[in-house]
Amino acid sequence: LVSLQPNYALSSSQHRLWVLSQLTEGNIAYNMPRAYVFDGRLDKEALQRAFGSLIARHEILRTVFKENENGDVRQWVLPADEAGFTISHHDLRNEHNKEALVKELTNKIFTEPFNLRTGPLMRAAIFELHDNRSVIGYVMHHIISDGWSMDILFRELLSFYHNDVQDKTGAPAPLSIQYKDYAAWQQQQLQGESLETHKTWWLKQFEGELPVLELPADKPRPSIKTYNGKTISRTISSKTSAGIRNLGQAEGGTLFMGLMTAVNVLLHRYSGQEDIIVGVPIAGREHPDLENQIGFYVNTLPIRTKFNSTQNYRQVLDAVKQVTIGAYEHQVYPFDELVNDLNRQWDPGRNPLFDVAVLFQNADMVFAGDDLQLGKLTINEYSGAESATSWFDLLFVFVESGNEVQSALVYNSDIYNDDTATQLFNHLHRLLEAVTEDPSKPVYTLDFLEDREKEMLLSQFNNTSVAYPRDKTVTQ
Repeated sequence: LVSLQPNYALSSSQHRLWVLSQLTEGNIAYNMPRAYVFDGRLDKEALQRAFGSLIARHEILRTVFKENENGDVRQWVLPADEAGFTISHHDLRNEHNKEALVKELTNKIFTEPFNLRTGPLMRAAIFELHDNRSVIGYVMHHIISDGWSMDILFRELLSFYHNDVQDKTGAPAPLSIQYKDYAAWQQQQLQGESLETHKTWWLKQFEGELPVLELPADKPRPSIKTYNGKTISRTISSKTSAGIRNLGQAEGGTLFMGLMTAVNVLLHRYSGQEDIIVGVPIAGREHPDLENQIGFYVNTLPIRTKFNSTQNYRQVLDAVKQVTIGAYEHQVYPFDELVNDLNRQWDPGRNPLFDVAVLFQNADMVFAGDDLQLGKLTINEYSGAESATSWFDLLFVFVESGNEVQSALVYNSDIYNDDTATQLFNHLHRLLEAVTEDPSKPVYTLDFLEDREKEMLLSQFNNTSVAYPRDKTVTQ
């Protein structure tokens, strides 16, 4: 544990996010929102106290980021009573268009920029729709949180709230460390020799000329990276999900590796490239002490796969498997350190190393979607708030849920039109079906076109006949 100090070091990922967040658009892009519907009578004061308990428990929720006297950006942990956090209350019970209004207000709260220097870096709101129905929304900046943390926060919030309204004194076990301790440990590791083996492996992976994925785009790429995005979703059938899972297991891999392989094949078919880098976010919580921590722990593994179009799906899967296993073995080396150590000039309109990412989750790691009962309250996710952010050109999201896989595509709407993104997403689903039908085919022969596209190719694009007037003679 680090000793008590006026301020503390940033982790590698925090430092990079600080730089990105100095741009207004970059700041807003890294807001992380959640919203839930509470059916039943909500005790607003108890909810405020529950948030207060969370802020007292997790120092990172009352941390701000600013320069010290030497100009270095540092973490500054505020006392719990100086965190400045409050919950805004919006009484919409007498509004006629309350559903539209709550959607508008949640999106507004979710997209307001944070001031990293002054904080607070979390805000919450209660939208009271009826006496027994409210929407609770909260948002944190990514520099103090990640997806895993959002789940921890909600689980502990409900626990504190339940204990309060039931007059119970129970509390979670005290945290053994705080985020500042993790950041200090990470920086200590980076200065020693323990990470040299991991660093060498990553630099070997990315030696030589690095590929830049060139996918057909609808609009010119902005010169400075933008984060405007949209999301589409679709369920992968239980039959296709099982087929991809079984193929992965037969080759000594996993469902994630099977899906990752399909994404690589699709990108290859669209671009013709045979050297592709795809980013894979991982939890970054290898140590048990980090499982219940709120903070920015997520790491990104850039997976570089080389293959050619004459190989079949199983062969490409093996290539993906080998490099993914290696990446997991060396995951302790932070992505942001790799970006720095490669010492390259990065295009300001792109992410470093990759523009396409794949996120895989198990349903146990996310809100299951079923109603949650808490005393007399019934809680479920609020679907009205829309995410309009895309950190990458394309992000493929897969959530394993029972026998099916839920999938989504988050795309940058400054690069791709809705129709193009939908077509690409449909092609991925058709490709997954084609793989399960015959994984021994060379990947360049896998059929991912929809029936209407085939019909268009056959009946329209192949129609080369020309009608001539019958009363005219064609001369040579």
